[in-house]
Amino acid sequence: MDLTTKLALDEYFENGRDFYNCFVVIRGGQLTEPVVEASFLADVPSTIRVEDKFDIYEGDVMVYPKTRQFCYVDDIRHIAEEGYYLVHYHTKLQRDK
Repeated sequence: MDLTTKLALDEYFENGRDFYNCFVVIRGGQLTEPVVEASFLADVPSTIRVEDKFDIYEGDVMVYPKTRQFCYVDDIRHIAEEGYYLVHYHTKLQRDK
């Protein structure tokens, strides 16, 4: 991650309380715009629901500024008839095990 990306991410962290149900996406070490509206699924571990108007790809990192959680996207399922993606992720700790 380059310095510009790190500084921008730090700014999102400082204002994290303002980003409820919003994620910052890092792709190829760079922040993408806009912030993605999404939510964790309480009944399905390690899964985020994202409207399909946003572009999310395997290998992206979805960062939740409110808790500073980094979610490494490893699987995406498109539920076209409902208009959303189910994004499965792992955290760095999970990936390192």
